[in-house]
Amino acid sequence: MAAHKPVEWVQAVITRFDEQLPIKVGHQNTHTKVSTEHNKECLINISKYKFSLVISGLTTILKNVNNMRIFGEASEKNLYLSQLIILDTLEKCLAGQSKDCLRLDETMLVKQLLPEICHFIHTYREGHQHAAELRASASAVLFSLSCNNFNAVFSRISTRLQELTVCSEDNVDVHDIELMQYINVDCSKLKRLLQETVLKFRALKKPAQLAVINSLEKAFWNWVENYPDEFTMLYQRPQADMAEAAEKLFDLVDSFAESAKRKAAVWPLQIILLILCPEITHTISKDTVEDSKANKKLFLDSLRKALAGQGGSKQLMESAAIACVKLCKASTYINWEDHSTIFLLVQSIVMDLKALLFNPAKPFWRGTGSQNADVELMMDCFVSCFRINPHNNQHFKVCLASSSPSIFHFVLVNSLHRIITNSHLDWWPKIDAVYCHSGDLRFMFSDTLNRVVQGVGTHAPLRMTPSLTFKGKMTTSLKFKEKATELDTRSYKCLLLALVKLIHADPKLMLHNPVKQAPEMQSSTAELITGLVQLVPLTNTNQLSQEAMEALLVLHQPETIELWNPDSPIETFWDISSQVLFLICRKLIGQQMVNGTEVLKWLREILICRNKFLLKNKECATMGGGIPICRQAQTKLEVCLYMFLWSSDTEAVLVAMSCFRHLCEEADIRSAADEVPVQTILPNYATFNELASVSNMMGTGRSTLQKRVMALLRRIEHPTPGNIEAWEDTFAKWDQATKQILISPKNKADDGQIQSFWCAPAIPPPQQQEWINMTGFLCALGGVCLQQRSTPGPATYSPPMGPMSERKHSMISMGPCDVSSPVPSASSCSSASSETPVSRFLDRLLALLVCGHDRVGLHVRTNVKDLLGLELSPALYPMLFNKLRNSIGKFFDTQGPVPINDTNTQFVEQTIAIMKNLLDNHSEGSSEHLGQASIETMMLNLVRYVRILGNVVHAIQIKTKLCQLVEVMMERRDDLSFCQEMKFRNKMVEYLTDWVMGTSNQAADDDVKCLTRDLDQASMEAVVSLLAGLPLQPEEGDGVELMEAKSQLFLKYFTLFMNLLNDCSEVEDEGQAVGGRKRGMSRRLASLRHCTVLAMSNLLNANVDSGLMHSIGLGYHKDLQTRATFMEVLTKILQQGTEFDTLAETVLADRFERLVELVTMMGDQGELPIAMALANVVPGSQWDELARVLVTLFDSRHLLYQLLWNMFSKEVELADSMQTLFRGNSLASKIMTFCFKVYGAAYLQKLLEPLLRGVITTPEHISFEVDPTRLEQGENLEENQRNLLQITERFFQAIIGSSGEFPPQLRSVCHCLYQATCHSLLNKASVKEKKENKKAFAGNCGILFSFWTLYTSGDIFSEHFIYTQSCFSSLYDSS
Repeated sequence: MAAHKPVEWVQAVITRFDEQLPIKVGHQNTHTKVSTEHNKECLINISKYKFSLVISGLTTILKNVNNMRIFGEASEKNLYLSQLIILDTLEKCLAGQSKDCLRLDETMLVKQLLPEICHFIHTYREGHQHAAELRASASAVLFSLSCNNFNAVFSRISTRLQELTVCSEDNVDVHDIELMQYINVDCSKLKRLLQETVLKFRALKKPAQLAVINSLEKAFWNWVENYPDEFTMLYQRPQADMAEAAEKLFDLVDSFAESAKRKAAVWPLQIILLILCPEITHTISKDTVEDSKANKKLFLDSLRKALAGQGGSKQLMESAAIACVKLCKASTYINWEDHSTIFLLVQSIVMDLKALLFNPAKPFWRGTGSQNADVELMMDCFVSCFRINPHNNQHFKVCLASSSPSIFHFVLVNSLHRIITNSHLDWWPKIDAVYCHSGDLRFMFSDTLNRVVQGVGTHAPLRMTPSLTFKGKMTTSLKFKEKATELDTRSYKCLLLALVKLIHADPKLMLHNPVKQAPEMQSSTAELITGLVQLVPLTNTNQLSQEAMEALLVLHQPETIELWNPDSPIETFWDISSQVLFLICRKLIGQQMVNGTEVLKWLREILICRNKFLLKNKECATMGGGIPICRQAQTKLEVCLYMFLWSSDTEAVLVAMSCFRHLCEEADIRSAADEVPVQTILPNYATFNELASVSNMMGTGRSTLQKRVMALLRRIEHPTPGNIEAWEDTFAKWDQATKQILISPKNKADDGQIQSFWCAPAIPPPQQQEWINMTGFLCALGGVCLQQRSTPGPATYSPPMGPMSERKHSMISMGPCDVSSPVPSASSCSSASSETPVSRFLDRLLALLVCGHDRVGLHVRTNVKDLLGLELSPALYPMLFNKLRNSIGKFFDTQGPVPINDTNTQFVEQTIAIMKNLLDNHSEGSSEHLGQASIETMMLNLVRYVRILGNVVHAIQIKTKLCQLVEVMMERRDDLSFCQEMKFRNKMVEYLTDWVMGTSNQAADDDVKCLTRDLDQASMEAVVSLLAGLPLQPEEGDGVELMEAKSQLFLKYFTLFMNLLNDCSEVEDEGQAVGGRKRGMSRRLASLRHCTVLAMSNLLNANVDSGLMHSIGLGYHKDLQTRATFMEVLTKILQQGTEFDTLAETVLADRFERLVELVTMMGDQGELPIAMALANVVPGSQWDELARVLVTLFDSRHLLYQLLWNMFSKEVELADSMQTLFRGNSLASKIMTFCFKVYGAAYLQKLLEPLLRGVITTPEHISFEVDPTRLEQGENLEENQRNLLQITERFFQAIIGSSGEFPPQLRSVCHCLYQATCHSLLNKASVKEKKENKKAFAGNCGILFSFWTLYTSGDIFSEHFIYTQSCFSSLYDSS
């Protein structure tokens, strides 16, 4: 299009530029600003080739914008911003205008553009916020316009001068004359202006004459400042025509100056006109001059007298000061080597001039309203004096003194800034001449900073304005005061801004420390830089904050960092730069900056500069980098960048992500210097690199970007102080934001402020989006915080869950210690303080799943459900599963019926959606964590609850979703862990097949019928997945033989499926007959029929032994459709490879025999791999059952000794000492306990029953009490002791005498126990230790036997167990 239709293409770009102006689109965000800037650059480039089209289009846009009617402050601001954008674009297009542009363009520019530009200059509104910017921008356009189109502008000025020569009115419009102040003027153009003025000056009225005088003076300075070489050449090669015009105008102006007031008005121009006549200046410097030059000499004499205070008029003295400053300033543009007479003239007045302007006792002041002009005059004088003689610093010391007026300090600092930034002539001295005063300037900065910071803390925010805010008339009382007033604070702010700009212009000026030692130098640099850091977060002075950032950026340039402390630059760099990062990041984390995104961009530039410096010094980059502030700064920086990732500002997110690149670069440099892996410095280096690479996605939408960010956060593996603190700080902010959401008015009539936070617009407001982003951030990053414990904090906030009547019987946890919940929360109040922050966060989210807030409840529930299901870190899956299981389990904990209410139903529905999303998620790491917690109980409870809901529409929808969840669960079967998988799947099949309704649904509503068919479809798809490879397991305890029960269960399901197939066939026939809407349903039935056939195939395939006899007859059914269905099922099971050898009558016995052989399998060295593997994987809660099974199986195969040897050996290997052997709750101790219980019961009864009966039948007068304090009246202690010894001896002899009857299994236990212990422990000990260990072992055997006796016969003889133990020890010693 651009090649074939250039006009249309250019017009399209101009139209787009117009449509994206602030006045058209309203408030600009980052995206629209970037787009507007792009359009502007595009038009500037096009103007180089299609100049007329672009300028014409922009002029039209400007004219239309100027004519727009606006209402309100926001619209007015957008109007001014639009005008500034257009004017800036025009100025750049005109500046790039080619010299050979067609002259036809000049007519268009004059007729269209020039009047619009003049409108801005003429209608200047004093004091308006944007007025000065508009005039400056319009002036820049006029300046560029006059470069190549001077004749057009000059013609307008000349025409107006001509009109005013014949005008008889006193009040005349002089705006067009003032245009000469803003136009581009070179030597020839200035000459034309002078000649034109000479011709018409005398005929002008006084207002016009004054306007010409003022405008010509400014035109002269335009020439000198833009073409200094031409002015210098004028003194090398004087131009007669220029001097002639200047002399004539001097005489005209001199004759105009009849009174003192007029003289004061014309003296500044007269000195300039004399400067334009080098030869006349030389002539009048002599003692005698000719008559034609006498008025020039008289003028200079009058000037000197007035400057010295002898003119008799304050007004003349002030005018003389102005004229002399102009003279001094102009002299600096003349090379000293030219030996011009003008330098003698300057030397004759400079001392008086400085005495007048820089007198602390009597500051120069021309009255209210002239402050800016006075300061500008003093600055011109200061700069000129420095350029004339940089070593004469008397006025410098006056301005620097702390007792001088504030305006002197302001003049000094701004003058130094001008010296630094405007030094393009070779003979002008450089700023290094004042480096010796660096210490005084640093003191001024610190003092001013302290006063400003104190003033900001005690006064209301003040807006910085372009105009100065010093006191009206400066007197000696205007000094730094201990307690600043508001006006003082403004003055100090202006001074501080100037000082910061000075640092920005030349940081060496403040860093110069020639005589200080290294520690003092480092301290002064740190004070300067940290002082600037304090200014960055100031929200009420944006300009000051911006300049402080620019100054800090310049200070962080590699070559400047070397100057921080030349003696030890690396160590100083780590110390000071880390402080900068720490302080700035702390402010950003606290969200104490309105311009947070801009500060973050600046921080990125700081990181770039840091890396450049480190790369420059890469050999010793880590020297001094181990100090605490470095680690603290890195932690804070990580926290800051993490927390910006959940910002609602997309640009801020992208900037934060890009900053991670520079963290990685720094880690690369440091790791190379120390020769260590980069992960030791930055553990999450790889993920940070990925975050940085995503930051280039400029065109990414907000939602897509957040999803990508959270996906990367889930991949962060290593907990660091940075990500832990970021998570906890975000959680605290999220908690506060959640409270703000939930305490907002519930109804529209309550309060209108909810509209500003959350009112469900199409594009969420920043607060809403930020809350969503924070929630996702906490979910995604929570995995790295699992092992971190937080200190006990206040009770978490419990969100309102709906009306109290509805919450009364709700089992959902409302949060720790929630008084509104009748059931304790998942974590009771006593243990709430020991919970991790992540656990509390998940509790809060589960509570928000049923948020009942009228206005925001739906949005909260929806977002929490989606974020939990889609963005949760896989490491949190087990914790979430357990919390969901506990919450749903509470529905069935209470006595009586399950509480069915809207809140509980809503929680169940949300849980189903979350679980489906989690199981659907195949992201990296999800499989690893899915199996760490069982979901069987939760799934069964979900089904049990949903079964009770009935067949209302909502209940059918929930059942359908639950069936879909079951199907997804079976797809992830390999990743999940099941405690009793077959039993669980059988139960799920039993429940889900109950939901298959078929033709039993008699609903009249077609929509309900469609829903029930969807439920049938979902149920059958879930059943298909459950039946795959599932042997049927009937319920235990039915009193029916196992095979018979299994056969009946198969018949139940098979019959159900056949009935469903018949229903599908019947309804399908009806659909073909009726047509219309029912045909759509018949297409669903085809899918349902397919699922049913698959279910039958899976059922028969896994249960062919018990099911073939029920299904084989269908192959001979009289119904053709039934026979076809059976053949289809049979074909599928053959394709699946069903084994028909399981049809034998002994199939179950054979299976169990093979299973027993597998479990009891023994290796070549006597090891039991399967049994030991079971011991390692079975949870401790099931060890009693495992011990029973293992002992029974191995004893039946006469392998009990091998089992005991393997278990006891493992127990002894893991024991810390003999004292803890078999004392723990281990599988070996449970096997030992089971053996004694099973094999020792008959032996104990036979041995102890007669003895116990003898004790029971003992006469009452015989007592065994040996405790003196418990003797009854008449009892004898010695007699009772004899009785106790006799009964004990009887028991002991009976036990010893029964050794031949001791069960062989228990003999194996004791022998194996002895052998395993001796071989594993005693062989490693010394001789002495062996003896002691043997005694200890014998004692343990006695304890073991005593414990066994106590366990089986009660505690009647507990006093005698100690004696029994000693007997065992004696028995062992004798052996």
